[in-house]
Amino acid sequence: MKIEVMFHCGNAPKMERVIELTIALAKKDINLVKSHVRGDFIWRTVGIEDVISFDDLTQELVKRPTVTELNIENALSHGNGAMCEGALLFEDGSLLYFCNVVKFVNTAKDALVKEAHTYFVN
Repeated sequence: MKIEVMFHCGNAPKMERVIELTIALAKKDINLVKSHVRGDFIWRTVGIEDVISFDDLTQELVKRPTVTELNIENALSHGNGAMCEGALLFEDGSLLYFCNVVKFVNTAKDALVKEAHTYFVN
């Protein structure tokens, strides 16, 4: 998978973590995803009523289409929240724009993610 991440200072740990989590989700790397989230983690795709729990992550990622290119264009963090946005290109040539918004357990620089909301737009 080709990955492009916007230039940033590298001095914002939560911003780095949301970027790493987004890359892991796009790659369907369940071990890396689980290293960034808590055991009671929930993931909501906005507009879809399903809520994916920590226990359902592996099953859900397997069902997702294969991403061939990920472009992260923007990322921000403040307090116990962070977001990143960009575009996903899939094997079939389709393109989705996304925004991944996460809430961390606390404000510590190595805090785990307890909740994520992902928005997709064609």
